[in-house]
Amino acid sequence: MLIQNADRTTYGINKIIVVVLAFVVFFVVGFVSWKWDGLQPEPWRLRTLVLTPLTMSLLLYFCCDQFGVYYRCLTLGRCIRKFVVAYICFVAISSITWIYLVPFSVNIVVQILTYLLTFLAVLWLRILRFRAEKRLTEQAPTLLVGMPDRVKEFRILLEKDHLEFKEALNVLLPEEVEPEGVRKLLIKNCISKVVFLPEGVPASVPECLVELCGRMGVDFYATMVVGMPHVHKTYFGVMGGARMLVYKSTPIPYTTSWQLKKILDKVGSLLLLAVTSPLWLLAAVGIKLSAPGPVFYRQKRSGLYGREFGMWKFRTMYQDADKRLNEVKAQYGNDMDGPIFKLENDPRIFAFGRFLRKFSIDELPQLINVLKGEMSLVGPRPLPVYETEAFTSDAHRRRLSVLPGVTGYWQIAGRSNIREFERLVELDMNYIDHWSLWMDIKLLLKTVPAVLFARGAK
Repeated sequence: MLIQNADRTTYGINKIIVVVLAFVVFFVVGFVSWKWDGLQPEPWRLRTLVLTPLTMSLLLYFCCDQFGVYYRCLTLGRCIRKFVVAYICFVAISSITWIYLVPFSVNIVVQILTYLLTFLAVLWLRILRFRAEKRLTEQAPTLLVGMPDRVKEFRILLEKDHLEFKEALNVLLPEEVEPEGVRKLLIKNCISKVVFLPEGVPASVPECLVELCGRMGVDFYATMVVGMPHVHKTYFGVMGGARMLVYKSTPIPYTTSWQLKKILDKVGSLLLLAVTSPLWLLAAVGIKLSAPGPVFYRQKRSGLYGREFGMWKFRTMYQDADKRLNEVKAQYGNDMDGPIFKLENDPRIFAFGRFLRKFSIDELPQLINVLKGEMSLVGPRPLPVYETEAFTSDAHRRRLSVLPGVTGYWQIAGRSNIREFERLVELDMNYIDHWSLWMDIKLLLKTVPAVLFARGAK
């Protein structure tokens, strides 16, 4: 609460309690409804009595995890809002799931009662946890060490976070720090934590404080020396046995959500390969009949952190397309504003190729790149190497900090209808900064109508 890591702070015991609490509520209400309806405890019903609450409790855990209910919140209002949004999502998903399971009871009142009791129970648990964390921080006698201007800024942050210390917040200037004086202060005021603001402070000061705190069992907090832009997240990593503070401006890869994204990529690409196999045959036959040359086209694209990889597509241009690129640029110009080249009526595209592009069938071979781990189902579109080499801003390269995707915000927002390169980068940054597994799922779902109705395709 007082100084927190910018990335997710999880509490394993809280997650377990939420799952157990939801399971118990669903189980008890289901059992009582059985008794009320006079149903006999037959084996298949007993399985349902266990499996349905288990399914519901796991769904609730998943929704709470995706919407950040387990994050530390600085205000109670924000804490409650997160849970309400997560619970609405849970009700929507679980209601659909419940229809396809053998229900506890056909009585809709029983189902509503179960949802209401679960909501109140978990909400009470979350509020209780929030108040306990806040009380633990506010009641802990604290010593603040730093330069006057930094101390003033830090006090303002505390006020914004609605932290009201019950004990006086003791302040010590760096020049006043000496072992015996600090030791007496810690003992006299029963200090439980020392907060150190390192900007402009000599190195001898933290050495003294850390040694004293370690000997006396007092918690030592230190703000980060390096200024952190708002886009950064932080977590503790280990390299060569050394524990390090990591600044990361992309999604943290060790979370459950990020691992589920990897699973979604593999499973989703395999399913899409199976479902779209007739389109592969159609594309292969059409290309062979339309223009001489290979069915597939492999182009060097910039992948994660700019690493080159060969991106597969169905060929939609004549064989000499690459050689004619500069000629076409000079004669017809560029529909895009920036380093990306795009031309609505590109003369290098043959007729059947336009059909493949219109319905994004030419993109299907990229599912192979997804299976190889070179791309993801959702992410910024991979650009040709020569286009990324033409970037004029370091900020543009940040779109290379995550795996490129088969689909993304650009495809949903209109593809070729977007002509400003900066707008494209803005959409990619929005995806990277606000990524969640639910966002990936939404973008995948929105891709379907965008492709079927050829929105923005040229």
